[in-house]
Amino acid sequence: MRTYVSTIGHYSPRVMRPILDNGLDADDVVVLLRPRGDTSDRAKSAIQDVEQTVNELGPGSDIVVEEVSYEAFEAAVLECVDVLEAAEGTVVLNFDGGPREIFLPLTVAAIARPDVVDLALQFRDVDEEIEEIDLPNLMSRPSDATLDTLRYLVSIDESTTLPRISDETGKSRSTAGRHLDALESDGAVETWMEGKTRHVAPTLAGRLRA
Repeated sequence: MRTYVSTIGHYSPRVMRPILDNGLDADDVVVLLRPRGDTSDRAKSAIQDVEQTVNELGPGSDIVVEEVSYEAFEAAVLECVDVLEAAEGTVVLNFDGGPREIFLPLTVAAIARPDVVDLALQFRDVDEEIEEIDLPNLMSRPSDATLDTLRYLVSIDESTTLPRISDETGKSRSTAGRHLDALESDGAVETWMEGKTRHVAPTLAGRLRA
């Protein structure tokens, strides 16, 4: 089962492209976020287009329209968090644009709850391509002990190795290795082996949190 979550503006293909790319089964759910009280004809038409296409592609799939507050930013963020936390199965989040009053709160909600999003997609306006993106986990902070190691990794602005970290920071290899384990578990770095040497590079989340 998949739950597709998208904002819905006036251009329905932005909602449908990720669904077409990833498939649609009878038990999947398509959640459309729209501003509460938006009764414009263009908004109604876009929703009807999605409903028609979904019914043709995956008969039995559910379409849920969630109306989100737009007068108060904090309320909108919390409502978007509720939508993400209530989603079942594989959660596919589609950043397809739509009303800014909903798009920005949804973005904040996704960054606040990256653990509930299995796949995040971005519709690029320039070339109309779909790009898979990694949501940075900004909700936890590295410990004071590992923060120095993370800041060193960010400062050199390139991938490096465990031996080099040990040599240049003055930490033993076992200590540096424990720091990398903790930072990788926290999503701040990624590591990989080349032969017997451990390599490491900071993630976007690590760069933002250093």
